[in-house]
Amino acid sequence: MKIDPAHVVKQFEAIHKKQSVNAAEKTAKAREGDKVVFSEELREMQGVNNDMSADAQRQARLDSVKEQIANGSYSPDSVKVAESLLQYIAGTQSHE
Repeated sequence: MKIDPAHVVKQFEAIHKKQSVNAAEKTAKAREGDKVVFSEELREMQGVNNDMSADAQRQARLDSVKEQIANGSYSPDSVKVAESLLQYIAGTQSHE
């Protein structure tokens, strides 16, 4: 029986190619890594935290205005105040 070297090389290349493809697939899967999915409850909690942050910012602005009023340096924009009063009287502005 005679062994054809070209046939052996082709078989070796086929095996090597298959191993390379398998290694590439494993590497691609390894790159994906673990996935984390957050629950709806956590998303809601994060929304509450954002609301708290907005409340804290609003409180900081209020404190700043109170301080300006106390030391006499507060000067509101009279045009904006008048517009706001007219909208309130007309009932087109929300009561916040």
